[in-house]
Amino acid sequence: MKLLRFNLNHEPRSMSRHGVLLDGDRVVDLRKAAARYLADVKGDIQAAEIAALRLPSDMVKLLQIGAPSRELISETLAWVDGLADADSATALDGSKFIAPFSDCSLHAPVRRPGKAIAVGRNYSEHRAEMGNQLPTVVPASWIKATSAIIGPVRKIAKPDFVKQLDYETELAIVIGKTCKNVPESRAYDVIAGYTIMLDITARDIVRIEKREGHQLLGKMFDSFAPQGPWMVTPDEIGDPMNLAIRAHVNGEIRQDGNTSQMIFPIPKLIAYLSQMTLDAGDIILTGTPSGVAMGRKPDPEPFFMQPGDVLETEIEGIGKMRHEIVEETNPERSWQW
Repeated sequence: MKLLRFNLNHEPRSMSRHGVLLDGDRVVDLRKAAARYLADVKGDIQAAEIAALRLPSDMVKLLQIGAPSRELISETLAWVDGLADADSATALDGSKFIAPFSDCSLHAPVRRPGKAIAVGRNYSEHRAEMGNQLPTVVPASWIKATSAIIGPVRKIAKPDFVKQLDYETELAIVIGKTCKNVPESRAYDVIAGYTIMLDITARDIVRIEKREGHQLLGKMFDSFAPQGPWMVTPDEIGDPMNLAIRAHVNGEIRQDGNTSQMIFPIPKLIAYLSQMTLDAGDIILTGTPSGVAMGRKPDPEPFFMQPGDVLETEIEGIGKMRHEIVEETNPERSWQW
């Protein structure tokens, strides 16, 4: 199942809600379809209210509800699949609950996770291109600011003082339930799904910050965590440790890797990170393969992204994202770099 957040093109973005992609070209409005199912099949006189409670518009809340939400989604989709003319079927308010994909605007599937944990230098070739030694003890990791999250087609804003804007394409894990001290053998049991997430990085700012022993703003400016296009459930993803990852800038391929190249595979990452409590909706970015601008030899400068560039990223089994780079100018800066 490809679970997404969307609004119709003519609607304000504040009307985002959950949908499921059908056959790649249609989206079923889950709450509207579920309300119709509950009314027609279950005979619930409060069908709309029940659907709203079990299918909130926020992914974190939906995952927190757990089994009641999953069961209603499963039953609703099975009912929709059995309709003779589902595309013409109407919701309780008389509107259609299936829309063409082209009529939909997508949002980040998990807009405000409690935690977004980034893992760095987790691909051996990427470590090599960055001049790092292989890790021996623990994964390099940090918290990514959730305020940086944007959807799969929004613009990435390059602050005008940033000179080295880089891309990192990553498989992101969405945690499905609260858990702690999860052994590797049970790691996949706590995963709700997978999505694409980018760790956009201002290398020049990170370089300044690392002189003081940290990295923060260089990876966390607004729009530096694009996410999407949807969350794919584990039953559809196949082997998450064997997925192709690619990135193109202006049509030129920059990254071409595979999740099989991870140094710390998914079970080890979850076993390590779950030493602290992981909650439903938390996200783990699993690292990026080689090909980033900073790793280009002998001169990385021509490869950093500039306003007007188009970044296209994809992960096998999940989908694609497309982001245009724009310059963010702020005449009232609070800090001089």
